[in-house]
Amino acid sequence: MNVRRSAGGLTGRVFSAIAFMVIGAAATTLLLGAGAGPAPKAARVPAGAAVDIGFSQDMIVHHQQAVTMAQAVLGRTSPSVTQLASAIELNQLREIGQLQGWLSLWNAPQVSSGRPMTWMTAGHQRHGGHRATDGAMPGMASLQEIDRLGEARGKDLDVWFLQLMIRHHEGGLIMMTTAAHTATNPQVRSLVTLMATDQRHEIATMTGLLSALGHRPLPSPTAHQ
Repeated sequence: MNVRRSAGGLTGRVFSAIAFMVIGAAATTLLLGAGAGPAPKAARVPAGAAVDIGFSQDMIVHHQQAVTMAQAVLGRTSPSVTQLASAIELNQLREIGQLQGWLSLWNAPQVSSGRPMTWMTAGHQRHGGHRATDGAMPGMASLQEIDRLGEARGKDLDVWFLQLMIRHHEGGLIMMTTAAHTATNPQVRSLVTLMATDQRHEIATMTGLLSALGHRPLPSPTAHQ
């Protein structure tokens, strides 16, 4: 019986994940197409849209690691952390669907063929800034840290997941802040604003849970991480 419930829950999560990604992509198509009429695809990707494309490609990768970490702890953590991990998983999958939908509309590759994060430098140069990046995505967990997440148990698992996810969200905010100011597509800037609001709320929630466990977040990431 427990096996059936577990299998049923997993099946439900898989269908939910697929549905969110499909709905996200479809909603993006409708959003970008609204009021555009038969305008050619080139009109939907303004000149100099390297930030829009690069951000979308890199944020998909960034979100995918968050999904991986959330899925790794589901059912293994305390109820409050499991509930949070489930919400993060579904939110990030929905946003991945939107980002993938945009890239498809723009006829852009889903995965960058070059170094990641180059769009951040390009965006800041265009706006007179000088933020540098070494190609590493801020806030990403290392393979060793992911392995530790798989091995941790009990309170240690709750603490480690929260610490990794807080840092991961903070890294995502660095990318979102840049895109909010440098993306050329208003729909991209609008989604980025919503994403940043959600992640700040989740960071506050996770910080509260972590404090209740007697621990503090890891050092905040930087664009040079």
